[in-house]
Amino acid sequence: MDYAMQIGQKIKTYRSARGLTVKELAAKAQITASMLSQIERGQATPSLNTIRQLSEALDEPIFRFFMDEVDVQNEVVRRENRKQIIDSGVTYDMLTPDTNGSVEMMQLTLAPGMRSSNQARGHKGEEVALLLSGSIELEVENDTCVLHAGDSIRIKSGLKHRWRNVGEEGCVLVFAISPPDF
Repeated sequence: MDYAMQIGQKIKTYRSARGLTVKELAAKAQITASMLSQIERGQATPSLNTIRQLSEALDEPIFRFFMDEVDVQNEVVRRENRKQIIDSGVTYDMLTPDTNGSVEMMQLTLAPGMRSSNQARGHKGEEVALLLSGSIELEVENDTCVLHAGDSIRIKSGLKHRWRNVGEEGCVLVFAISPPDF
Protein backbone atom coordinates (compact mmCIF):
# COMPACT_ATOMS: atom_id res chain seq x y z
CA MET A 1 0.00 0.00 0.00
CA ASP A 2 1.40 3.39 -0.92
CA TYR A 3 1.97 6.33 1.41
CA ALA A 4 -1.02 8.42 0.24
CA MET A 5 -3.40 5.48 0.61
CA GLN A 6 -2.14 4.72 4.16
CA ILE A 7 -2.64 8.29 5.32
CA GLY A 8 -6.01 8.51 3.60
CA GLN A 9 -7.25 5.35 5.29
CA LYS A 10 -6.12 6.55 8.70
CA ILE A 11 -7.88 9.88 8.24
CA LYS A 12 -11.07 8.09 7.18
CA THR A 13 -10.82 5.72 10.19
CA TYR A 14 -10.37 8.61 12.65
CA ARG A 15 -13.16 10.61 11.00
CA SER A 16 -15.60 7.69 11.07
CA ALA A 17 -14.75 6.92 14.71
CA ARG A 18 -15.80 10.47 15.59
CA GLY A 19 -19.02 10.27 13.57
CA LEU A 20 -18.00 13.12 11.27
CA THR A 21 -18.99 13.42 7.64
CA VAL A 22 -16.44 14.35 4.98
CA LYS A 23 -18.01 17.80 4.78
CA GLU A 24 -17.86 18.34 8.57
CA LEU A 25 -14.22 17.31 8.89
CA ALA A 26 -13.23 19.34 5.84
CA ALA A 27 -14.82 22.43 7.38
CA LYS A 28 -13.05 21.86 10.72
CA ALA A 29 -9.71 21.36 8.92
CA GLN A 30 -10.32 24.32 6.60
CA ILE A 31 -9.93 22.31 3.39
CA THR A 32 -12.46 21.46 0.70
CA ALA A 33 -14.65 18.38 0.98
CA SER A 34 -13.49 17.23 -2.46
CA MET A 35 -9.83 17.48 -1.36
CA LEU A 36 -10.58 15.43 1.78
CA SER A 37 -12.46 12.84 -0.28
CA GLN A 38 -9.48 12.51 -2.66
CA ILE A 39 -7.07 12.18 0.30
CA GLU A 40 -9.18 9.46 1.93
CA ARG A 41 -9.31 7.49 -1.35
CA GLY A 42 -5.54 7.81 -1.86
CA GLN A 43 -6.00 9.93 -4.98
CA ALA A 44 -4.21 12.95 -3.52
CA THR A 45 -1.17 13.21 -1.29
CA PRO A 46 -1.75 15.81 1.43
CA SER A 47 0.92 18.35 2.25
CA LEU A 48 2.40 18.37 5.76
CA ASN A 49 0.38 21.51 6.47
CA THR A 50 -2.86 19.76 5.43
CA ILE A 51 -1.99 16.75 7.61
CA ARG A 52 -1.37 19.17 10.50
CA GLN A 53 -4.78 20.78 9.96
CA LEU A 54 -6.48 17.38 9.86
CA SER A 55 -4.53 16.31 12.96
CA GLU A 56 -5.85 19.31 14.88
CA ALA A 57 -9.40 18.87 13.58
CA LEU A 58 -9.40 15.19 14.58
CA ASP A 59 -7.54 15.81 17.85
CA GLU A 60 -4.99 13.15 16.89
CA PRO A 61 -1.22 13.61 17.25
CA ILE A 62 0.34 14.19 13.84
CA PHE A 63 2.78 11.29 14.24
CA ARG A 64 -0.16 8.82 14.29
CA PHE A 65 -0.67 9.46 10.56
CA PHE A 66 2.86 8.19 9.85
CA MET A 67 2.96 5.15 12.13
CA ASP A 68 2.59 1.61 10.88
CA GLU A 69 -0.45 -0.23 12.13
CA VAL A 70 0.05 -2.19 15.32
CA ASP A 71 -0.23 -5.95 15.08
CA VAL A 72 -1.17 -6.92 18.61
CA GLN A 73 -0.12 -10.52 17.93
CA ASN A 74 3.51 -9.33 17.77
CA GLU A 75 3.17 -7.97 21.31
CA VAL A 76 1.90 -11.22 22.87
CA VAL A 77 4.35 -13.46 24.69
CA ARG A 78 2.93 -16.95 25.10
CA ARG A 79 4.02 -18.80 28.23
CA GLU A 80 5.68 -21.53 26.19
CA ASN A 81 7.60 -18.98 24.09
CA ARG A 82 9.12 -16.85 26.86
CA LYS A 83 12.83 -16.17 26.76
CA GLN A 84 14.35 -17.69 29.88
CA ILE A 85 17.55 -17.63 31.87
CA ILE A 86 17.80 -20.65 34.18
CA ASP A 87 20.66 -21.20 36.63
CA SER A 88 20.40 -23.72 39.50
CA GLY A 89 17.27 -22.64 41.35
CA VAL A 90 16.99 -19.18 39.76
CA THR A 91 14.77 -18.60 36.71
CA TYR A 92 14.16 -15.33 34.90
CA ASP A 93 11.33 -15.21 32.33
CA MET A 94 11.04 -12.23 30.01
CA LEU A 95 7.35 -11.21 29.91
CA THR A 96 7.69 -8.48 27.29
CA PRO A 97 8.42 -9.44 23.67
CA ASP A 98 11.65 -7.42 23.62
CA THR A 99 13.42 -4.48 25.25
CA ASN A 100 12.49 -1.95 22.56
CA GLY A 101 9.67 -0.33 24.56
CA SER A 102 9.79 2.02 27.51
CA VAL A 103 9.21 -0.73 30.08
CA GLU A 104 10.42 -4.29 30.48
CA MET A 105 8.65 -6.96 32.53
CA MET A 106 10.28 -10.02 34.01
CA GLN A 107 9.32 -12.90 36.26
CA LEU A 108 11.82 -14.19 38.81
CA THR A 109 11.31 -17.65 40.30
CA LEU A 110 13.58 -18.59 43.22
CA ALA A 111 13.90 -21.97 44.89
CA PRO A 112 14.02 -21.94 48.74
CA GLY A 113 17.19 -20.28 50.05
CA MET A 114 18.31 -19.05 46.62
CA ARG A 115 19.46 -15.49 45.85
CA SER A 116 18.89 -13.60 42.62
CA SER A 117 22.64 -12.90 42.41
CA ASN A 118 25.83 -13.26 44.44
CA GLN A 119 26.33 -9.49 44.62
CA ALA A 120 23.74 -6.73 44.96
CA ARG A 121 23.47 -4.90 41.63
CA GLY A 122 22.01 -1.58 40.54
CA HIS A 123 20.71 -0.48 37.16
CA LYS A 124 19.59 2.77 35.57
CA GLY A 125 15.89 1.93 35.48
CA GLU A 126 13.33 2.29 38.23
CA GLU A 127 11.91 -1.09 39.24
CA VAL A 128 8.50 -2.04 40.61
CA ALA A 129 8.01 -5.60 41.88
CA LEU A 130 5.01 -7.66 43.00
CA LEU A 131 5.47 -10.91 44.90
CA LEU A 132 2.95 -13.43 43.58
CA SER A 133 3.80 -16.33 45.90
CA GLY A 134 6.11 -17.21 48.78
CA SER A 135 8.21 -14.93 50.98
CA ILE A 136 11.22 -13.01 49.77
CA GLU A 137 13.82 -10.80 51.37
CA LEU A 138 14.94 -7.72 49.49
CA GLU A 139 18.33 -6.26 50.25
CA VAL A 140 18.65 -2.64 49.08
CA GLU A 141 22.00 -0.99 49.74
CA ASN A 142 22.43 -1.58 53.52
CA ASP A 143 18.78 -2.23 54.35
CA THR A 144 16.52 -5.29 54.09
CA CYS A 145 12.82 -6.01 54.16
CA VAL A 146 10.69 -9.13 53.77
CA LEU A 147 7.80 -9.24 51.31
CA HIS A 148 4.95 -11.75 51.39
CA ALA A 149 2.59 -12.81 48.60
CA GLY A 150 0.63 -9.78 47.41
CA ASP A 151 3.21 -7.21 48.60
CA SER A 152 4.83 -4.83 46.13
CA ILE A 153 7.72 -2.39 46.23
CA ARG A 154 9.42 0.29 44.16
CA ILE A 155 13.21 0.37 43.91
CA LYS A 156 14.62 3.66 42.71
CA SER A 157 17.10 3.81 39.86
CA GLY A 158 20.71 3.01 40.66
CA LEU A 159 20.16 1.40 44.07
CA LYS A 160 22.07 -1.86 44.47
CA HIS A 161 19.74 -4.69 45.40
CA ARG A 162 19.16 -8.44 45.33
CA TRP A 163 16.45 -10.90 46.29
CA ARG A 164 16.56 -14.00 48.52
CA ASN A 165 13.84 -16.60 49.01
CA VAL A 166 13.39 -16.88 52.79
CA GLY A 167 10.46 -19.30 52.62
CA GLU A 168 10.25 -23.08 52.50
CA GLU A 169 8.70 -23.13 49.03
CA GLY A 170 9.55 -21.53 45.70
CA CYS A 171 8.58 -17.91 45.25
CA VAL A 172 7.51 -16.00 42.17
CA LEU A 173 8.15 -12.29 41.74
CA VAL A 174 7.04 -10.17 38.78
CA PHE A 175 8.90 -6.93 38.18
CA ALA A 176 8.96 -4.11 35.67
CA ILE A 177 11.92 -1.87 34.87
CA SER A 178 11.64 1.48 33.14
CA PRO A 179 13.59 2.12 31.02
CA PRO A 180 14.53 -1.49 30.19
CA ASP A 181 17.89 -2.44 31.63
CA PHE A 182 17.82 -6.05 32.78
